[in-house]
Amino acid sequence: MTNLNQFDRTIRLMGKDAVEKLGQSRVAVFGLGAVGSYAAEALARSGVGYLRLVDFDRVDISNINRQLFALHSTLGQKKAKIAGSRVLDINPACDVEICDTFVNADTLAGLLSPDLDVVVDAIDGLNSKVNLLVAARQMDLKVVSSMGAGGRMDVSLIRTGDIADTSICPLARVVRRRLHRRGVFTGISCVYSLEKPVPSSDPEICQTSDGPFDDPEKGTGHGRKRPAIGTVPWIPGIFGLTLAAEAVHIITR
Repeated sequence: MTNLNQFDRTIRLMGKDAVEKLGQSRVAVFGLGAVGSYAAEALARSGVGYLRLVDFDRVDISNINRQLFALHSTLGQKKAKIAGSRVLDINPACDVEICDTFVNADTLAGLLSPDLDVVVDAIDGLNSKVNLLVAARQMDLKVVSSMGAGGRMDVSLIRTGDIADTSICPLARVVRRRLHRRGVFTGISCVYSLEKPVPSSDPEICQTSDGPFDDPEKGTGHGRKRPAIGTVPWIPGIFGLTLAAEAVHIITR
C-alpha cells in the first residue's frame, strides 16, 4: 500500500502551500455544541496545527440529536475534553489546548491572544457571544461567527456575509444592536439563515441559556431558563462546517 500523507487529498485540491499554512495556523473555537463540534471537526481534518477548544458544558441527553460529540457513551462528560481527545485522534500532530471555562468579560483575557489567526464563535449565549466578538475585534483578530441555527430546516437559505449585511435572523439583529452600542459595526464574518425560525412546539420544555428565544434582548446572563428551540441535525452541522470553511479561507487566501 502506498504510504500517503493523511492530508494527501486536501493537498491535491488546495495545494501543498495552503496545507502547510494550515499546519502552522492557530485557531480558537468557542462553543463546542451543535455548531462548534462540527467546526472543530472540520478544522482538525483540515490540518490546523493548533486548536484552542473552549466550552464549560457537559454532554446532555438532549444534545444527541445534533451534536457531534454527544453519544450515550459520553453523557455527563465535558465537551471540551471530548473534543480534545477526538481532535488528537484525527491529527495527533495538532497542538490542542482545552479550556473548560465559561466565557464572560472576566475570563476572555485568558482565552484570547494576539497569535490567533482566526477566532470561531459558536457560542449560544447572547452575553458571552457579544463579549467575545467585541474583545476579538478590539484585538484586531479575524472572527467568524454563527448566528441562529435553531428552528430552521431549509439548507438552501443558509448564507455567509459580514455582520452588517445579515438580515431576517433575530439573533443577528440583536447581536448587531449590542455590537453597535460598543462601537463594533463591521469586520465579523457570519453564517446565518434567511429562514424565519420556528418557535418550539412544546413551550413546557425548557433549557438553560442566556435569555428567552423569542426576545434575546432580555437575556440577563448565564443560567437563565427559556423554552428550548426545536432543532434538526443538518442545519447546525452545515453552520459549523461553513464556519470552518470560512476560517480555512482566511488562513490560506
